[in-house]
Amino acid sequence: MDRGRWFVALSLGVVLSLLPLSGATYRSNSLGQALELDPSGSSYYSLVVDEGKLHTNRALYEEGRLIKSEQITTSDTGQEVLTKEYSLTGQLLKEVISTYEGGLPQRIISREGENLFITLYNYAEGRLIEQKELINGELDSLTTFYRGEEGLLSGIRVIETNGGYEWSTFTKEGTNPLYGEQSGVNVTTLTYYPHDLVVRNAWVNENWEVKSSVFYDEAGRLVVSEERLDGWIKKYYGPDGMLVEQHEGEGEEAEVIQTFFYDPYGVLDHSIELVREGVGERRLERWYKEGNLETQTEWLDSVPVKASRFLFDGTTVVTLFEAGRPYADVTYAPDGKRVLSLEYRKER
Repeated sequence: MDRGRWFVALSLGVVLSLLPLSGATYRSNSLGQALELDPSGSSYYSLVVDEGKLHTNRALYEEGRLIKSEQITTSDTGQEVLTKEYSLTGQLLKEVISTYEGGLPQRIISREGENLFITLYNYAEGRLIEQKELINGELDSLTTFYRGEEGLLSGIRVIETNGGYEWSTFTKEGTNPLYGEQSGVNVTTLTYYPHDLVVRNAWVNENWEVKSSVFYDEAGRLVVSEERLDGWIKKYYGPDGMLVEQHEGEGEEAEVIQTFFYDPYGVLDHSIELVREGVGERRLERWYKEGNLETQTEWLDSVPVKASRFLFDGTTVVTLFEAGRPYADVTYAPDGKRVLSLEYRKER
């Protein structure tokens, strides 16, 4: 008798497993994990109802209150998705109708309060070429997408009815990719060189703010020269693309010269900074460990002035010099302001 009941139960289970999922209902949490029909104790849970292949309804609840619903209707030409968002008191906050054809959005209509937002999309050969934004029936912005070879994006233009204007272009400068952007009266171009080197030019109206040039010096180093309104900067790169030297100045001569040294793995190991101050020269030497600043010594005309050690706990020990001889050690807290200890050297 028991074996007969077991056989009937097994047969019934096999038959039920072969039935279509049309009209299936299940609950899941926000991670998609199945929940029991009684989701008590869960802050959020979702309810999904599949009605064949044409309709799917999803609902998201918070503490048993509906806060979001989604109805997906599938047809031969595409899909329409109706999304509604509610407050915990049941008030409708937002309603969005999204229409898709061939997996591409055609229009999105959103109602939020008394405002109606519409986004319209236009394609050519499956590639987006135009996007319109309307607010309460009036055109707010028009975005045009320009295509180059093989349909690749080569430019974007955004025109806003309030007078805003933006333009972006994707092209090449020689063999190097170039990105250009215009927003109002501001124009910027970025040229991408090997080893992730980016060179920038910038204008306001027809007046330049940053003007760059790229060339190789006699040693074969790549040099990026930037002219700015407040001075100029020259950056020298080695064959591996690492910055090895940088010069900064306002006149013809450099006022700040920085030199960088790396370990065999390309990690910064040591740097020297020379700053010309009138007739004197200040030198700052920094030593790094695994790319982190470990010690720093400041010199004035070859005479040590201050040495700093940066400890693993965030504190800093600063050694002060007088006439080239150390006379005190000051320990600063991690905030760099509070003095934790002051110790005078006996050898002073």
